[in-house]
Amino acid sequence: MFLSIPMVLLLTIAVPTAEQAASTKATAIAPFLGEEVAVVVHVDLTKWDAQTFFRRILGKLADEDDLSAGTKAIDGSVAALRAAGAKDLFLLFDAADMPGLPAAVVPLAEGADGKAIGEVLSGAAPRNPLRWPASETIRGAVIAGTPAGLARFRNSEPKARPELSAALAAGGDSSIQIAIAPSTTQRRSIEESMTVLPPQLGGGPVTTLTRSLSWVSLTLAFEPKPVIRALVQAKDADATKAVLKLTQDALDLMAKASRNDPALASLATPISQMKPQAQGNQITLEADLEKTAALVSVPIRQVREAARRSQCTNNLKQIALAMHNHHSKFNTFPPAYTKSPDGKPRLSWRVQILPFLEQQALYDEFHQDEPWDSPHNKALISRMPAVYSCPSGSRAPAREGKTTYLTPRGPATIFPGATPIKLQDITDGTSNTIFVVDASDSAAVIWTKPDDWEIPAGFKIESLLGHHQNGTNVAFADGSVHFLTATIKPTILQFLLSRNGGEVISADDF
Repeated sequence: MFLSIPMVLLLTIAVPTAEQAASTKATAIAPFLGEEVAVVVHVDLTKWDAQTFFRRILGKLADEDDLSAGTKAIDGSVAALRAAGAKDLFLLFDAADMPGLPAAVVPLAEGADGKAIGEVLSGAAPRNPLRWPASETIRGAVIAGTPAGLARFRNSEPKARPELSAALAAGGDSSIQIAIAPSTTQRRSIEESMTVLPPQLGGGPVTTLTRSLSWVSLTLAFEPKPVIRALVQAKDADATKAVLKLTQDALDLMAKASRNDPALASLATPISQMKPQAQGNQITLEADLEKTAALVSVPIRQVREAARRSQCTNNLKQIALAMHNHHSKFNTFPPAYTKSPDGKPRLSWRVQILPFLEQQALYDEFHQDEPWDSPHNKALISRMPAVYSCPSGSRAPAREGKTTYLTPRGPATIFPGATPIKLQDITDGTSNTIFVVDASDSAAVIWTKPDDWEIPAGFKIESLLGHHQNGTNVAFADGSVHFLTATIKPTILQFLLSRNGGEVISADDF
């Protein structure tokens, strides 16, 4: 494991003193450093202000729903660790544990309750959002990880890792620190997989980086302002010059990219003002932590949204397939809702396709001869299947048993009401007729209730937007899912909602 160049550039730490080299935290974790541990994260539980970290820093990187849930859960776990006498928490990143959680190590201070600490890390209560499979007390510390990982700690002898120890010692008394020192094997692996640096950074041999750096130490400070400090230890004077140039080139590249991106333009000046400083064979850099988090948040959010949009697409494909399986069995698509003998709506189409979503047991629990809000059926609302929840939406509707996956409702749609429609009724073609839309949270309906999207007169696509940037996912009657952009012509959207309007539409129109 090795740190990417852009991240190295935004890291920081104060120059260590000789006294700090004998840091107690470096001594405490030394017996547990395996040969291939590349990164060590240290959290001083007695100093770490979780609320400040989550709200001021992670708030830039996480959605509010994720942040609120994570803050509450982690706050509880940190409080429980403190109550059990834990003072330090280390996370060890070893290739043997990847993919998966890094091993957690909590040295047992005098009076600490090892059993209680183990319960926090791997037990059921309090529920740790980063819960490890198992924990065990080994050589005076509670270690949490996989059974295989614990066996590795039990059976292996500690390996001297002077570079990691020096990086940890350089962190001083910071509340959060990251120490990085790849092993010889890991450096060689990097050199074999990427022989040259990116052209934007000069395109020289990657060994300029892998063989020039001894270690990197990063610390986070919150007073008087949140900053991230990085200290990079180079091998010698020539290596220091090479790393200093790479660092400055990368900063210049990031500043240029920020100026060309409207979402990052405000960060261009702060980045251009960051100047790495060399003192002996060490390079230091300091950056505003909140601005750094904002810079990192843009690509993170883009990646997260791409994944969520993909999951939304998959949800709609499953729903469309279930519709077709319903048709195969009953020779019709499900009606928009079932109705009582006197014509009153009872249960939505979403209930009717449950057997085709591998939810037969849930379907069997519904009383089909009762409305959605009967005492019995109403109790099932909270059990809405995950396939009915768009991951890009707020979690509030889902918690209330509401969905934004709606069928268009109108006389000319595939779901006019209690009358089921057959494939042959879709004379405009299944590839040109909308099945289900992903609407905004404001349009969410209780999933069992016979409600959907009643198409208003003169509507615009804006009424559906809210989950995905610049458009929304829509399932078509042929089972495909398309992303309709916010710029789609209203007339084309109107044509796509009709099953038998006779309009001529090409694939280029949407």
